[in-house]
Amino acid sequence: MPLAARLSSPRLLQLADPVCGATLATYNLGTFGQHPDSRYGLKPTNEILTTGFSLVDTMTAFMWRALFAVVIIVLITQNILLWNSSSRVPDFATPIPAADHKSESVPASNVPSPSDDKSWKYEPLKDAENFALNRQQCNSAFPGLWYEIDRSVSVWKHNISRQITANDTSLKWRDEGAFRALIHRNQLRILETKGIFSLDGSQFPERAVAVWSQIHRALLGATAAGEKLPSIEFSVSVDDRPNTPEDDPEDTHTLWAFSRRYNNPAHDRAFVMPDFNFWSWRGVAGSFTEMRARGKDLDQYIPDKIPKAVWRGAVWTNPEVRGPLLKVTKNKPWADVFEFDWMTRENFIPMEDFCRYAFLVHTEGRSWSGRLKYLLNCDSVTVIHERDWTAHYYSLLVPDGPKQNFVPAKRDFSDLKKKIKYYLNNQYEAQRIADNAVATFRDRYLTLAAETCYWRRLIEGWNSVAESPEIYEQVQKNVSGELKNITMLRGVAFEEIVIGRQELSLKVDEPEAEEVAADAEGEGEGEAAEDEKEDDEEAEDEGSG
Repeated sequence: MPLAARLSSPRLLQLADPVCGATLATYNLGTFGQHPDSRYGLKPTNEILTTGFSLVDTMTAFMWRALFAVVIIVLITQNILLWNSSSRVPDFATPIPAADHKSESVPASNVPSPSDDKSWKYEPLKDAENFALNRQQCNSAFPGLWYEIDRSVSVWKHNISRQITANDTSLKWRDEGAFRALIHRNQLRILETKGIFSLDGSQFPERAVAVWSQIHRALLGATAAGEKLPSIEFSVSVDDRPNTPEDDPEDTHTLWAFSRRYNNPAHDRAFVMPDFNFWSWRGVAGSFTEMRARGKDLDQYIPDKIPKAVWRGAVWTNPEVRGPLLKVTKNKPWADVFEFDWMTRENFIPMEDFCRYAFLVHTEGRSWSGRLKYLLNCDSVTVIHERDWTAHYYSLLVPDGPKQNFVPAKRDFSDLKKKIKYYLNNQYEAQRIADNAVATFRDRYLTLAAETCYWRRLIEGWNSVAESPEIYEQVQKNVSGELKNITMLRGVAFEEIVIGRQELSLKVDEPEAEEVAADAEGEGEGEAAEDEKEDDEEAEDEGSG
């Protein structure tokens, strides 16, 4: 070795750059004894070696450096090859197996998921807008979200004690504001509409489209998560109220609705769904996702907000509640409460600007009010009167204790002044309530992720107490001048009706569907459609066992 000299006493070796002779480092060579070969220029002396390398030294150092570099490259290459061979990404091109009517999630071996790691934990900044969480992640992230679904399922299992039938979902009793739909293979199809598009000036068209869009998005999320939801047929009301028949105590018509009234037996058998505002509220708040972001941009601590209670709304929708509110707040320095005129837009406040106030007053309208979800997305204190109606997330409202996330008030607001004064003087408590509301609602249960998880759980809950639906129907169609019986999927695809927006009667003449021609007597139906139909029937029979 050119630099390993055998010296008879402790020595220091000062390494110099082979080109310029600059000192690089100094080493203690220790006691080795004198090197027998003097060609390296190392002499047994007590002086520090400071001379530069000779030409031989330079060439030898270069050779060792080159050899060292080659060894390093070889080692790195070997490690890369070993890593690639041991951690190759699995081939996920294997077709996802067809799920039956009562299907669960696709096996994890086919669809990788973060939930395979039991350490997965919901993180608002990363997961709040993720509409493709799988079933396990939904249950982990939103354990308190399923109250309304479980309640409805229990009513049908234990009170009515039978499955939901096609007669129960019939809309013969409705004239407007409702539709029937079919979900099959994670696709939404509309079977019938009642007064959705035919009423001039109605809000039903945009409400129906918003609900269809929400369901469609949830189905896309299920597909992305590798889950195939069960096939179901169901009815939906897009009115403020379920309007299920109340005159006959034996009536069992049921549907999905935005809200239900407490202690109303006719509403007990309904299923509560997220309202249309979770998609958008045109002219008031716009996209719900964008509104959440705008509200968050106005975050402030309670002492930095406008120290008033704020409210806007139309009194006529609920004069019993909203009238007293206007009365107790009139000309009060702690209140900014005014009636809002939808025609002139007098006293209008953009939805996100409510977040500038310390206290946000919520009132019911004709039934529930969709405004509450927006108020709970502010980091303010929401004041809510005693309620007659509930929405799908109201079970998460906590009126007192360490997890309190709103301030309760009497239905006539006679205690509102006392409540506002107290929290103005106890702003630490007010901030704690606002922080709890953000943690519970804005960061978790009123997110896009929670909404889509709820829709999918609703589909599964309904399926657990409903009969298997008919997927196909026989229709007659003129094929090349000859009348043929055609096997078709029932209804019209979401992608088609959302563009066409035409009223659908009970019988749909020519929906978009998979079709196979047959003779007029119905003999020899097309093999493709018939095979698929048989597969579905077998899966449904197995799932209903």
